[in-house]
Amino acid sequence: MYLSRSIIRRFGGVRRGRQDAPARQVTLSATPAEHVMGFHRVAGVPAHQLSATRLLSSPDPSRHHIEDPPELYPFSEEYANENRNGAIRWGSRFGPAHRPSGVLECFRVCRSRLDQYFARRKIERGLRLYMQNEQRQAVKVWLSALRGVRHRTDKFALLGHLYKAYMDFGKYRESLEFANRQLGISEELDSAPMRAEAYLNLAMAHQNLGGLDRALSYARHALYNDCGGGSTAGFVHLTVAVVSMELGAVSKAMDGFMKALGVAQAQDNDVLTLQVYVGLSELWRRLRDLERSFGCASRACDVGRGHNSLNLNTRHHRNALLQMAAALRAKGELGDAHDYVNEALRLASVAGDQGCYARAMRLAGDVYRRKSDLGKALRHYEVAMGAGQSLGDRLAQMEAMDGAARCLDELRLQGRICNCRPLEFNTRLLEVATSVGSKMLVRRVRLRLADIYTALGDNNAAARQKRAASAWAAPTCGRCREPLAERPEPLVSLPCTHFVHLACMPESWSRRSNRGSGECAECASPRARAPPPAPPAPRSLPSQVDFPFGTPPTLRDSDINSVLSDHSSQQATSSV
Repeated sequence: MYLSRSIIRRFGGVRRGRQDAPARQVTLSATPAEHVMGFHRVAGVPAHQLSATRLLSSPDPSRHHIEDPPELYPFSEEYANENRNGAIRWGSRFGPAHRPSGVLECFRVCRSRLDQYFARRKIERGLRLYMQNEQRQAVKVWLSALRGVRHRTDKFALLGHLYKAYMDFGKYRESLEFANRQLGISEELDSAPMRAEAYLNLAMAHQNLGGLDRALSYARHALYNDCGGGSTAGFVHLTVAVVSMELGAVSKAMDGFMKALGVAQAQDNDVLTLQVYVGLSELWRRLRDLERSFGCASRACDVGRGHNSLNLNTRHHRNALLQMAAALRAKGELGDAHDYVNEALRLASVAGDQGCYARAMRLAGDVYRRKSDLGKALRHYEVAMGAGQSLGDRLAQMEAMDGAARCLDELRLQGRICNCRPLEFNTRLLEVATSVGSKMLVRRVRLRLADIYTALGDNNAAARQKRAASAWAAPTCGRCREPLAERPEPLVSLPCTHFVHLACMPESWSRRSNRGSGECAECASPRARAPPPAPPAPRSLPSQVDFPFGTPPTLRDSDINSVLSDHSSQQATSSV
């Protein structure tokens, strides 16, 4: 079907601005039947009521050649169905000058700005919900905002909020993914502070997952990239201190805690202060200075309940409660320790913190073990191992396994079970502790294995375990050179971050005097210059079916049933 040029020009066709413009094909959205029946309307007037002057343009001979025969253009019906927006066909038919990309680009820019505006509003709303301890609702709002955010700086901040929220839930693998995305954005923007924050998040995630070497490496990268005066350096020192404590370097851990505490006091950061006191309490507990451990835990709880407690994340408050329970259990106050554990369990259940739940179950097992209720202790350790496995938290799994191994060792000493099950369980625990790198736990497990081999009559294996345990040098007193953490006793930390017994500390080393590191015997020893050798690796590495890469070892029902039967018989005898 062919249409005249005048009709096409009146219906929105191509206007010829020049006389020698080439003829172009145009397409009308109407069907041929509509042209025949006259259904077209121009300016609201039916086609059969239009006059010739309304259909035809001005007969200016300078603009139009009336004498020329009308040019005909073929009509096509495939244009309206082929591409609705018409952007590609307009450009291919009429050139880039007539392409309506400006309108589409305007709509696209407006939509992008609206998405960015709504994304920022959602981020602010999520922060308000997060401060009101509505973490789940905040995460839903932030995940919906993640799809609409356009600016990379806002996206980096949003990923940081999601990282902290998933860390509160104990989902360390998901937090690791958000930290990796943050690192990619920081590399695109080439921002050193952003890169430092991303490396710090990666270090804390790997620390909870049990990758201590990676955590230490990422923490060093974060410290190198930190160029600001904020609290990032304090959190980096805290991470280095916690990792060093797990690796057995207690002096380096104390140095990191002191640096982090200095940054926290300079920046007036209560969150960092609380975490530093929790770490110091755990360090003193492992060195068996129970009074200092209890004092640091009390300071952490006081910070969590202070006037700025609304600004604190409840996860850190739960960690302070658990550390207080651990300090009280070490002192023998089992009733108060049980109350703190129950409070932490309640808060973890409300908030959905699976990591705190696993640690609380392990501490509850420790309390029951100190009460000699080995049946309940084993059940709590089983739950803690399962929760740690589901989260990928190898530290929680390792600590729960250590508690279960101690229960089995007590059953062995009481003659309720044979030596086979404790030997198998401690051997697996040794593999796990060696893979994580916890040297203090490796030393304890090797000494426990030496006792088991001695009971079995295998003196050669016991001697090998003792030699391997002595390969790692335990921290010693800087004065009398006696090993620390052998029995509960008060200790003192020197400015060189070494430790001495309070009884061995002379008056010249008092806090008010100017003492130097030259008076410390630990600093003067050659061992202080060279790091102690690492314990040798086991001959047989853990396979894929072994813990922690597979299912954790389960406790036998016969062991639990024997404990329960003995416990019920004791209760019946006492009642009679």
